[in-house]
Amino acid sequence: MYKIRRVQHFCEWCFAHLCKSIRRRFLVLLCSICAFLLLLRWKLMCINMQPRMHIQNICLGYGSGHSVGSLCQDMCEPEGISSVSCHSFYMEKDTVFSGTWKNQSLVFKTVKETSNSPWESNISENEFLHVVQSNIKLKFNISVDIVDAKRMSYIQYNQKEISRQVEMQNAWSLLQNNEYLALSLYEKYGIFPRLVGSCGSMYAVQKLDSISGYWHLMTIYDSQEEWERRIKIALMILDFLSLLEQRLPEPLHLCDIKMNNFGVTNDFKKVMYLDLDSVHPQSVINKITADGSKCKKHSDCDFLDCRSFCNLITYKCQHGVVNNNLQMVCERIFLGWVMSGRVMVPGLLLGPRTPRVLTELLEMCANPANEAGTPRARANKEIRRRLYSLLTHMILS
Repeated sequence: MYKIRRVQHFCEWCFAHLCKSIRRRFLVLLCSICAFLLLLRWKLMCINMQPRMHIQNICLGYGSGHSVGSLCQDMCEPEGISSVSCHSFYMEKDTVFSGTWKNQSLVFKTVKETSNSPWESNISENEFLHVVQSNIKLKFNISVDIVDAKRMSYIQYNQKEISRQVEMQNAWSLLQNNEYLALSLYEKYGIFPRLVGSCGSMYAVQKLDSISGYWHLMTIYDSQEEWERRIKIALMILDFLSLLEQRLPEPLHLCDIKMNNFGVTNDFKKVMYLDLDSVHPQSVINKITADGSKCKKHSDCDFLDCRSFCNLITYKCQHGVVNNNLQMVCERIFLGWVMSGRVMVPGLLLGPRTPRVLTELLEMCANPANEAGTPRARANKEIRRRLYSLLTHMILS
């Protein structure tokens, strides 16, 4: 009888531990699935099935006559886009992926639907063109004539028997997007990747290699060749920033400056900016930071990396942008990410081969007013001249 009880207790103990183990594994599996779904939802990771499904949805719209554009016909063929690879960390886009189309390496992006300016059915051609003009003026403070507005609204090219209303609706979803609009408006300046075409709410741009690839090499080894390559990239970035300030109708501010947002052309002669969701003309960004909203501290009035001041008398945001692209590039790209007064992640120009004089100049550029907190002053032309001269000398010597 005693032995039977011991066996019974042993069986109960085994069953309890088995249930506990199964419960633990089930909870781990459930947590893993939830974490995976959250990572997908927050776009911190992606799987290559997602762009394929998105292409399929776009092509279903093309087949039913709801999606139009210059890329639709070729893209929706069986071998239209090959070598598809999804991209993470694009919060302002529904889908971002790269692929090969007609032997071209492209990046495909889908705009998010917006409820700010919904489509009005049966809008006339003239009404639509005036809406396009107003939208461009609002977002980029550029006045375009009716001819240019009409040119930007024609996106189908080779599709026949498509309703102009459908085409205008597709064009409107694209023209509300800050990046698509910037690509169209500044195409002749050659400062952003080339806009190749669109289909429905998706558009394609020229693919460039991010400069972050050259930055990662520094963590593996720091040869003289790679160091000189990074100096050349830094000089190209300085040239690019000068173009943004001097050659455009109005200076552009890069309000989301990251290493992987800068790309270099295949011939290694020019740097371009890859993510234009937070690129704004000076007059527009000044209105954003000086919108009169309530504030308690200066950072309440910042728009991402475009920094401003809080009026500590009225406690309202009443100032335009006070820093500039050069200051942020020195802080975030050349020096690195700074936390608690210490450099945690070295930037493009910070490494074993960095001379002291360059480090001091970069620190002056990143914090021109030598402020204790977050730098808010502009890096001036003299700092830019000295930095460019020093980097050029380092390449030639």
